[in-house]
Amino acid sequence: MKNIRILFANQKGGVGKTRLCMMFANYLASINKKVLVVDSDLQKSIWMQRQSDQKSFPDEEAPYNVQLYGIQSPQAVQEMMESAKQVPGVVLFDTPGNLTEDGLIPLFVNAEAIICPYQYDNMTLDSTGTFLSVISRLREKYHEMDAKMFLVPNRVDSRVGRRNEQKLWAQADMIFSKFGMVTPRVLSRANIQRSDTYHFSAEDYRSTQDCFEFLMKELINKRK
Repeated sequence: MKNIRILFANQKGGVGKTRLCMMFANYLASINKKVLVVDSDLQKSIWMQRQSDQKSFPDEEAPYNVQLYGIQSPQAVQEMMESAKQVPGVVLFDTPGNLTEDGLIPLFVNAEAIICPYQYDNMTLDSTGTFLSVISRLREKYHEMDAKMFLVPNRVDSRVGRRNEQKLWAQADMIFSKFGMVTPRVLSRANIQRSDTYHFSAEDYRSTQDCFEFLMKELINKRK
Protein backbone atom coordinates (compact mmCIF):
# COMPACT_ATOMS: atom_id res chain seq x y z
CA MET A 1 0.00 0.00 0.00
CA LYS A 2 1.25 3.46 -0.90
CA ASN A 3 2.20 5.90 1.83
CA ILE A 4 -0.31 8.54 2.91
CA ARG A 5 0.07 11.05 5.74
CA ILE A 6 -3.09 12.27 7.48
CA LEU A 7 -3.36 14.90 10.22
CA PHE A 8 -6.16 15.17 12.76
CA ALA A 9 -6.25 18.83 13.68
CA ASN A 10 -8.32 21.65 15.13
CA GLN A 11 -7.29 24.44 17.46
CA LYS A 12 -10.49 23.94 19.50
CA GLY A 13 -10.09 21.41 22.28
CA GLY A 14 -12.82 19.00 23.27
CA VAL A 15 -14.12 18.25 19.77
CA GLY A 16 -13.02 14.60 19.88
CA LYS A 17 -9.96 14.99 17.65
CA THR A 18 -7.79 12.49 19.50
CA ARG A 19 -10.54 9.90 19.95
CA LEU A 20 -11.48 10.15 16.28
CA CYS A 21 -7.84 9.66 15.25
CA MET A 22 -7.57 6.57 17.44
CA MET A 23 -10.83 5.08 16.18
CA PHE A 24 -9.86 5.69 12.55
CA ALA A 25 -6.62 3.82 13.22
CA ASN A 26 -8.67 0.99 14.73
CA TYR A 27 -10.95 0.97 11.71
CA LEU A 28 -8.07 0.83 9.22
CA ALA A 29 -6.38 -1.96 11.16
CA SER A 30 -9.67 -3.89 11.25
CA ILE A 31 -9.71 -3.96 7.44
CA ASN A 32 -6.06 -5.02 7.28
CA LYS A 33 -4.49 -1.69 6.36
CA LYS A 34 -0.99 -0.90 7.60
CA VAL A 35 -1.21 1.90 10.15
CA LEU A 36 1.20 3.97 12.22
CA VAL A 37 -0.04 6.58 14.71
CA VAL A 38 2.27 9.47 15.61
CA ASP A 39 1.08 11.17 18.77
CA SER A 40 2.29 14.78 18.62
CA ASP A 41 -0.35 16.19 20.94
CA LEU A 42 1.01 17.72 24.12
CA GLN A 43 -1.43 15.66 26.21
CA LYS A 44 -0.06 12.37 24.79
CA SER A 45 -3.52 10.81 25.08
CA ILE A 46 -3.16 8.09 22.44
CA TRP A 47 0.31 7.17 23.67
CA MET A 48 -0.92 6.85 27.25
CA GLN A 49 -3.97 4.88 26.13
CA ARG A 50 -1.67 2.42 24.35
CA GLN A 51 0.48 2.02 27.47
CA SER A 52 -2.65 1.25 29.47
CA ASP A 53 -3.95 -1.15 26.81
CA GLN A 54 -0.71 -3.10 26.76
CA LYS A 55 -1.25 -3.84 30.45
CA SER A 56 -4.93 -4.61 29.99
CA PHE A 57 -4.42 -6.97 27.03
CA PRO A 58 -1.01 -8.58 27.68
CA ASP A 59 -1.77 -11.64 25.55
CA GLU A 60 -2.86 -9.70 22.47
CA GLU A 61 -0.68 -8.29 19.73
CA ALA A 62 -1.16 -4.58 19.12
CA PRO A 63 -2.81 -3.98 15.73
CA TYR A 64 -0.55 -1.00 14.95
CA ASN A 65 2.31 0.98 16.45
CA VAL A 66 1.97 4.25 18.33
CA GLN A 67 4.99 6.56 18.40
CA LEU A 68 5.38 9.64 20.54
CA TYR A 69 6.90 12.68 18.84
CA GLY A 70 6.90 16.13 20.40
CA ILE A 71 6.74 19.19 18.18
CA GLN A 72 10.23 20.65 18.27
CA SER A 73 12.04 22.82 15.77
CA PRO A 74 10.66 23.09 12.21
CA GLN A 75 13.82 21.40 10.92
CA ALA A 76 13.39 18.41 13.23
CA VAL A 77 9.72 18.05 12.28
CA GLN A 78 10.61 18.34 8.59
CA GLU A 79 13.09 15.49 8.98
CA MET A 80 10.46 13.44 10.79
CA MET A 81 7.97 14.01 8.00
CA GLU A 82 10.54 12.96 5.39
CA SER A 83 10.98 9.74 7.34
CA ALA A 84 7.21 9.31 7.56
CA LYS A 85 7.02 9.39 3.77
CA GLN A 86 9.01 6.15 3.68
CA VAL A 87 6.55 4.27 5.89
CA PRO A 88 4.28 1.94 3.91
CA GLY A 89 0.60 2.41 4.60
CA VAL A 90 -1.27 5.12 6.49
CA VAL A 91 0.50 7.41 8.95
CA LEU A 92 -1.92 9.25 11.23
CA PHE A 93 -0.85 12.28 13.26
CA ASP A 94 -2.67 13.57 16.31
CA THR A 95 -1.59 17.20 16.40
CA PRO A 96 -1.45 19.83 19.16
CA GLY A 97 -4.24 22.38 19.36
CA ASN A 98 -1.78 25.26 19.77
CA LEU A 99 -1.29 26.71 16.28
CA THR A 100 1.50 29.01 17.47
CA GLU A 101 3.95 26.09 17.49
CA ASP A 102 6.44 26.71 14.64
CA GLY A 103 7.00 22.99 14.29
CA LEU A 104 3.44 22.53 13.12
CA ILE A 105 4.14 24.13 9.73
CA PRO A 106 6.09 21.16 8.30
CA LEU A 107 3.29 18.87 9.47
CA PHE A 108 0.67 20.78 7.51
CA VAL A 109 2.90 21.38 4.47
CA ASN A 110 3.84 17.70 4.14
CA ALA A 111 0.45 16.17 4.91
CA GLU A 112 -1.73 14.75 2.19
CA ALA A 113 -4.93 15.22 4.17
CA ILE A 114 -6.18 17.17 7.18
CA ILE A 115 -9.17 15.83 9.09
CA CYS A 116 -10.82 18.50 11.21
CA PRO A 117 -13.59 17.38 13.57
CA TYR A 118 -16.04 19.96 14.90
CA GLN A 119 -19.23 20.20 16.91
CA TYR A 120 -22.31 22.35 16.42
CA ASP A 121 -21.98 24.73 19.37
CA ASN A 122 -21.27 28.35 18.56
CA MET A 123 -17.89 28.50 20.29
CA THR A 124 -16.60 25.47 18.40
CA LEU A 125 -17.95 26.67 15.06
CA ASP A 126 -16.25 30.06 15.51
CA SER A 127 -12.96 28.47 16.55
CA THR A 128 -13.08 26.00 13.67
CA GLY A 129 -13.69 28.86 11.27
CA THR A 130 -10.58 30.58 12.61
CA PHE A 131 -8.60 27.35 12.20
CA LEU A 132 -9.72 27.06 8.56
CA SER A 133 -8.66 30.67 7.94
CA VAL A 134 -5.20 29.87 9.31
CA ILE A 135 -4.97 26.87 6.98
CA SER A 136 -5.96 29.06 4.05
CA ARG A 137 -3.20 31.55 4.90
CA LEU A 138 -0.69 28.72 5.12
CA ARG A 139 -1.72 27.56 1.64
CA GLU A 140 -1.10 31.07 0.33
CA LYS A 141 2.34 31.21 1.90
CA TYR A 142 3.45 27.63 1.20
CA HIS A 143 2.40 26.80 -2.34
CA GLU A 144 3.65 23.22 -1.99
CA MET A 145 0.94 22.60 0.61
CA ASP A 146 -1.80 20.66 -1.14
CA ALA A 147 -3.43 18.63 1.63
CA LYS A 148 -7.07 17.73 1.12
CA MET A 149 -9.31 19.07 3.86
CA PHE A 150 -12.04 16.95 5.44
CA LEU A 151 -14.41 18.36 8.04
CA VAL A 152 -16.16 15.90 10.35
CA PRO A 153 -19.31 16.85 12.28
CA ASN A 154 -18.44 14.93 15.42
CA ARG A 155 -20.29 13.82 18.58
CA VAL A 156 -23.63 14.74 17.06
CA ASP A 157 -26.62 13.88 19.24
CA SER A 158 -29.46 13.11 16.83
CA ARG A 159 -31.99 13.48 19.64
CA VAL A 160 -31.44 17.21 20.13
CA GLY A 161 -31.70 20.26 17.95
CA ARG A 162 -34.75 22.41 17.30
CA ARG A 163 -35.73 23.16 13.73
CA ASN A 164 -33.95 26.52 13.75
CA GLU A 165 -30.83 24.86 15.24
CA GLN A 166 -30.87 22.14 12.61
CA LYS A 167 -31.03 24.89 9.99
CA LEU A 168 -28.01 26.65 11.51
CA TRP A 169 -26.09 23.36 11.57
CA ALA A 170 -26.81 22.82 7.89
CA GLN A 171 -25.62 26.36 7.17
CA ALA A 172 -22.39 25.69 9.07
CA ASP A 173 -21.81 22.55 7.00
CA MET A 174 -22.39 24.55 3.83
CA ILE A 175 -19.91 27.26 4.85
CA PHE A 176 -17.27 24.71 5.84
CA SER A 177 -17.75 22.87 2.54
CA LYS A 178 -16.10 25.85 0.85
CA PHE A 179 -12.87 24.87 2.63
CA GLY A 180 -13.05 21.12 2.07
CA MET A 181 -15.29 18.08 2.03
CA VAL A 182 -17.81 17.73 4.86
CA THR A 183 -18.13 14.07 5.80
CA PRO A 184 -21.18 12.23 7.11
CA ARG A 185 -21.74 12.84 10.81
CA VAL A 186 -20.28 10.79 13.65
CA LEU A 187 -22.97 10.29 16.26
CA SER A 188 -22.45 10.72 19.98
CA ARG A 189 -22.45 7.23 21.49
CA ALA A 190 -21.21 5.92 24.84
CA ASN A 191 -19.09 3.23 23.18
CA ILE A 192 -16.82 5.85 21.62
CA GLN A 193 -15.69 7.01 25.05
CA ARG A 194 -14.91 3.41 26.00
CA SER A 195 -12.74 2.71 22.93
CA ASP A 196 -9.12 1.58 23.18
CA THR A 197 -6.18 1.12 20.78
CA TYR A 198 -6.61 -2.64 20.35
CA HIS A 199 -10.20 -3.24 19.30
CA PHE A 200 -12.82 -1.97 16.86
CA SER A 201 -16.18 -3.37 17.90
CA ALA A 202 -19.33 -3.77 15.86
CA GLU A 203 -20.79 -0.87 17.86
CA ASP A 204 -17.77 1.28 17.03
CA TYR A 205 -18.29 0.45 13.37
CA ARG A 206 -21.97 1.43 13.46
CA SER A 207 -21.11 4.74 15.15
CA THR A 208 -18.50 5.74 12.57
CA GLN A 209 -19.36 3.69 9.48
CA ASP A 210 -20.64 6.43 7.18
CA CYS A 211 -17.82 8.84 8.03
CA PHE A 212 -14.97 6.32 7.90
CA GLU A 213 -16.15 4.66 4.70
CA PHE A 214 -16.38 8.12 3.12
CA LEU A 215 -12.80 8.89 4.20
CA MET A 216 -11.65 5.48 3.02
CA LYS A 217 -13.12 6.09 -0.41
CA GLU A 218 -11.74 9.61 -0.82
CA LEU A 219 -8.31 9.11 0.75
CA ILE A 220 -7.26 5.55 0.12
CA ASN A 221 -9.35 3.73 -2.48
CA LYS A 222 -8.81 6.50 -5.04
CA ARG A 223 -5.03 6.07 -4.68
CA LYS A 224 -5.01 2.44 -5.77
